[in-house]
Amino acid sequence: MANIAGAPARPSASFLANFNYEKYGLLAVFIMMMIIFYILQLMGYVNNFIEAHNLTNQLRNASILFFIVAGQSMVLLVSGIDLSQGSLLSLSSVVMAQGILDFGLAVGVLMGIGMATMFGFINGYLVGRVKIQPFIVTLSMLFICAGIALVFTGGRTIHQFTGEQKDILQAIGLTDFFHIPGTLFIAIFFFIILYLLTKRTVLGRAIYLTGGNEEAARLSGIDTGKVKLVCYLISGICVGITSFLYLARLPATNGLAGFQLEFQSLAATVVGGTTFHGGEGGVTQAAIGTLFLTFLLNGLILLGVGTFAREVVVGVLLITAVVLSSRKRRE
Repeated sequence: MANIAGAPARPSASFLANFNYEKYGLLAVFIMMMIIFYILQLMGYVNNFIEAHNLTNQLRNASILFFIVAGQSMVLLVSGIDLSQGSLLSLSSVVMAQGILDFGLAVGVLMGIGMATMFGFINGYLVGRVKIQPFIVTLSMLFICAGIALVFTGGRTIHQFTGEQKDILQAIGLTDFFHIPGTLFIAIFFFIILYLLTKRTVLGRAIYLTGGNEEAARLSGIDTGKVKLVCYLISGICVGITSFLYLARLPATNGLAGFQLEFQSLAATVVGGTTFHGGEGGVTQAAIGTLFLTFLLNGLILLGVGTFAREVVVGVLLITAVVLSSRKRRE
């Protein structure tokens, strides 16, 4: 029998009609992906995917990756891009490691985070004040940071920490609480800070306005150059924190520690819903994109998919996300 006009809609239909696919669609896809991998595990095609040990490890990986993805998101919100993240992580981590060996744990950590913050500021200054294209600035910085890191290390791995230093680092990087990694709590705390910054402050509104329509933002009195500088500065700080957590998980690093990490960062950011056009997305989308990419790659590894094939998957995801974003913008 047909529904009587004016009758209340069924709860399921109402939920589907009101569901925000644009904001939470990837979260639904992520849940479906987890279910599919679990079914494959039951069928014997995937080993130990939905197991406490694997889930804990992947949450740890995701919580560390989240920082660099969050930094990329801040840059994309103002229509920028940061291609230097991976090589800057390499440089920051080797400076941090050598600083720990030479001056102690606290000073070394500050040196590494300070190095990443300084390069983030330089990127922001060149983009926001000198008005050089973000792609050119950060691509150049990619080569500069990678070169400095490789020259600094001479191709060697830095790992000669004392037993006490290793214990302190791994207490931060590898400690779990009821199978929940400690790094996840750090990531959640940072997520809350960035969420409040972007959604509840004047700076946050300026970031979205600058990315959405820079000329209109400038005419309304916003110093768009300063806003861009701050976003790149935040990206640098995020890289510095990632360097520390990377070193805390595995007390060893070299000049290639962050090799191609910027592409994972971009993939997670754009797949999550933060677009290259600026003014759309944010830290929530960064978190969802990070979880999706981390568990997708883990599932592919457990399926026996090779390294090169996984890179193809990441590339396809990135292109698909950009195409969907462009189509949505045209509409």
